[in-house]
Amino acid sequence: MRHTACFFALLLCFHTAAVLSLLRWCTVSDQELAKCSDMSKAFSRANIVPELACVNGGSTINCTSMINRNLADAMTVDGGVIYQAGKEYGLKPVVAEAYGQDVGTSYYAVAVVKANSNLTINRLRGAKTCHTGINRTAGWNIPVGLLLDSGRMPMMGCNVTKAVSEYFKASCVPGASESGHPASLCELCKGDGTGQSKCELDPREEYYDYMGAFRCLVDGPGEVAFVKHTTVPEATDGQALSSWNLEEFQLLCRDGSQAAVTEWRTCHLARVPAHAVITRQDVAGSLIFGVLNQGQQRFNGGDPSFQMFDSAAYGGRNLLFKDSTTELVPIMEQTYQAWLGDEYLHAMRGLDCDPKRLPEFLRWCVLSTEEIWKCSKMAAVFKSQNLKPEVQCVSAQSPEQCMERIQKRDIDAVVLAGKDIYTAGKTYGLVPAAAEHYAGKNTGALCQNHSAA
Repeated sequence: MRHTACFFALLLCFHTAAVLSLLRWCTVSDQELAKCSDMSKAFSRANIVPELACVNGGSTINCTSMINRNLADAMTVDGGVIYQAGKEYGLKPVVAEAYGQDVGTSYYAVAVVKANSNLTINRLRGAKTCHTGINRTAGWNIPVGLLLDSGRMPMMGCNVTKAVSEYFKASCVPGASESGHPASLCELCKGDGTGQSKCELDPREEYYDYMGAFRCLVDGPGEVAFVKHTTVPEATDGQALSSWNLEEFQLLCRDGSQAAVTEWRTCHLARVPAHAVITRQDVAGSLIFGVLNQGQQRFNGGDPSFQMFDSAAYGGRNLLFKDSTTELVPIMEQTYQAWLGDEYLHAMRGLDCDPKRLPEFLRWCVLSTEEIWKCSKMAAVFKSQNLKPEVQCVSAQSPEQCMERIQKRDIDAVVLAGKDIYTAGKTYGLVPAAAEHYAGKNTGALCQNHSAA
């Protein structure tokens, strides 16, 4: 009996080793494939097991699909792809890049204004804005997603760029020059100084990337720049924009206040997680980290034959891993939600225009028989036009009762007169979602629960 048990154990160990004998890395370009091939050869020379093989997926989207279908096992992606791959395929992050900063495996997306600005996160409608580039994390996804998810920026028909153009007065969003995007998204862009390359996702556009977006603010076209927390210190340290000082800029905080540029830990739009290696649920993260950890111990600066975190030899940047990576570290909480964090998830949810997220009904609080009749007619007309969610009319005895029931999430919205809006915010934590406008001045507001926006 003892011999049978031992034989079974040996078979089990052999079976596990056979399954993990090959780690297939998915690449998205010929340059990445060339670097991956050299990495595979270098790992083989160093006797790193399991063996590393390279698969050319051609694109990030195709690679995530291949990992899901067991045609590949791993690749490194940014937070946006981690979100999509986790939501669509259940892929998990298992190894993170660390960049040698004091924040480790993350950075912070921030909104920067000049110190004399009266802008806040709640007063950005009509502002002139500077972005690092369209679909870039800190310069676009986070600020736009936050404004959408919180209800501050309205959007119809899932048209994000149209919503942005209608919310901001003018912007510089490099990469938004393609046909179909509103012209105001490129209005503040400068180009290369001669008028060429204006609004292109290219270094020749002077307002492109982190430093370019900050320069857009410094030069004067923009009133707020969406960048990362290191941008202003790097720009004001005597190298890039030496005539400016840290004290001349402020950060916009999520709670509606401003803070010094150095207070980015508590005043930011979102913590942005580092790029991470993703894989399927059935692949052990410890296996992938074990391979990569052996590799980085040998090929992170010490051995000139191959460098894991340097892409110069292949004519590209950030191939397989970001070139700024100093080390790879294991991720213990192996779910995409835990890794991304609530702030980032909320921002991505704002950009993720999914009709399934809409509630079945919008419960409207009414205060009189006449309001019930009108609300019912409005609900019928909206339904006939297939507007979602459907309006459901709920009566209450007083504005205060409406406020209380919205706070308790029994009702979703109510129209209040100006005198009641202060009470709604101070006592019940409600925020205006839309305002009535007559002859140049607001006369009332539609209030809702802030967290439900």
